[in-house]
Formats: sequence, C-alpha cells, structure tokens
Amino acid sequence: MRNFLAIAGILAILAHAGVAGAADRWRVASVPLDMPLSDEQALDNQALEGLYQGDYGTHMPHNFGGYLGNNVKSSGLQESPFYHIDTTLKDGRKVELWFSSAEDGRKTFGVHLETPWKENQTNSFASALAELQAAWGKPDLEFSPPQTPGSQQIKIFVDRTMPKNRIDAVLARLPAKDKISTKQINDFWQSDLREWARILGPEFRGVIAIMNDSAGKLVGEQVMLIDFVRARAVFNLDEGK
Repeated sequence: MRNFLAIAGILAILAHAGVAGAADRWRVASVPLDMPLSDEQALDNQALEGLYQGDYGTHMPHNFGGYLGNNVKSSGLQESPFYHIDTTLKDGRKVELWFSSAEDGRKTFGVHLETPWKENQTNSFASALAELQAAWGKPDLEFSPPQTPGSQQIKIFVDRTMPKNRIDAVLARLPAKDKISTKQINDFWQSDLREWARILGPEFRGVIAIMNDSAGKLVGEQVMLIDFVRARAVFNLDEGK
C-alpha cells in the first residue's frame, strides 16, 4: 500500500509538471515554438490542427496576439524556400509559422505576427506595449533608431522557459544598447535572421518586437517568437564578422 501511494504521488507530480510545461510555453497567436507541422504529432497533447480549428487555444498564459480558430480568414502551406504557413486573420493581421527541416521534425522555429502599417489607427501604443509586457514581462533589451527617435521602438524579450544555463548564456550574450552600432539599430527592422543572430547571439530564443508609434497610436507592429538554434536546421546563421 505504501509503495502504491508513493508511485501514485510520483505520477501526480509528473502529471502536474507536464501541465506546467504546457502552461509556461510562450506563444504568439496561440502557437508556441517547437510545435510540429504534422497533425499526427502533438506538443503538450495539442496539435497544430486543433489551434486552427479552435478545438483549444483560448485563455492561454504567456500568449500574445489572440488566437487562431474562428479568427482565420485564409491560410496555406508553402514549401519553398522552406516550409511555412501563411495565414491572414479576419482583422487583417498576418501570421507566419516557420518550420525547421524534415530531419528536425518540421517544428516551428518562428512565429511571426504582423499588424500592417496603417495611418489613423485607433489602437493605443501604450495599450499595445502593456499587452506585450503582460505576456512576457519587461524587455531585456530595448532601443529606438536615432533616425526615427521614439516613433519606432524595438523590444527584446528572452524566453524564460528555457533551461537556466541557456537563459544565462543568452542574457550574457545580449549587447548593451550603446554597444549596437547606429547602422545596426537603424536597419534592424529590415534585417535578416543572420544579422539578428550577429546582434543578439546565435543561441537567442525569445521575442523580437518592432513597434511603430504615431502620436500615441500603434500604426504598425511586427512580433516574432523565434529560436535561432532550431532555425539553423534551415538557415546558416553563423555570426561571421
């Protein structure tokens, strides 16, 4: 009886740990990193198909940008130049899911949510920033291009669900904002993954948010949840010089 109770206690702890793992995952539009493309696989007992069909995907902690499900207007899988899903939401926002190589199990290494540029927006910039911080806390790095001071703000958040040794390594590699060149800051919004890996470090996993402010209104936004380590299954992200 005592052994049975001990085993039951261990199983309960493991079950609780599994639920906590699912709850702790950072998400954009309800999609986390590492989500398999194949509906025959699941992550934390969730499949990508379920997120799109709305079988689940509401009231998730650490989620930014709402949910898929009934909010999808159109969606399609593209296989070139690498596997990705392009989705348009009913409110006009765009969601892209980027998948790693077949050898890596075609898992999401990036979730990109874009609010297209539009003047005369009614959404408050302060509210948009508060939504970011409600999902992931305060930025670990933030800066604004000198050529557009204040009107574009870049926020970097390190994924706190990683193992502690990787969190520490990523944080240690992040540059101080005064160590990033003026050109890198001004060009950041249009840089590619390789340049971002040079700036943020090749092991970075977290969120890159590029927000555009006009008179206190959010006029455009890109939010990327990304893992550079998994991205290397598809891209060469060596830091270079």
